[in-house]
Amino acid sequence: MEAFYASGAADIMVNNFMQWVAIIVEFLGLALVAIELYLPKSSESLKVFFEETKPKFMRSPKVWIASYIFIWVVAAIGFSILDQSMSLIANIFFTVFTVLVLLILAISKTLVRLGVVLGRGNSVAGAGLVLALIGFSIEIVQLASS
Repeated sequence: MEAFYASGAADIMVNNFMQWVAIIVEFLGLALVAIELYLPKSSESLKVFFEETKPKFMRSPKVWIASYIFIWVVAAIGFSILDQSMSLIANIFFTVFTVLVLLILAISKTLVRLGVVLGRGNSVAGAGLVLALIGFSIEIVQLASS
């Protein structure tokens, strides 16, 4: 009976967490739309930030990729020195992490493009609309699963 209760409590916590994530994402989206409508100067600076092709901290992607591979190799070697089976686990972890990061980057690029289309060329309002739609979709999925 206690295991069932613990599982139920964990489900409630996950649902509560997802509800807050949905609310925060919707709020951020609606805040971007409000900035576009009511604060034109801030909207222009956000537009420049969103449409900048390469962020300032990532001017040299080769350095980022090389340092990531270096950390991967050092971690795998370090774990293999401690325990041979940990090398496999470290490689699996870095592979999964790399796939997730690349997937998130691809999805975010697609969402920004979708936001520009939805915002009729305006990336700030478009990104706000997409964020609000994502938050709303999370809430709908939660409603359907309960």
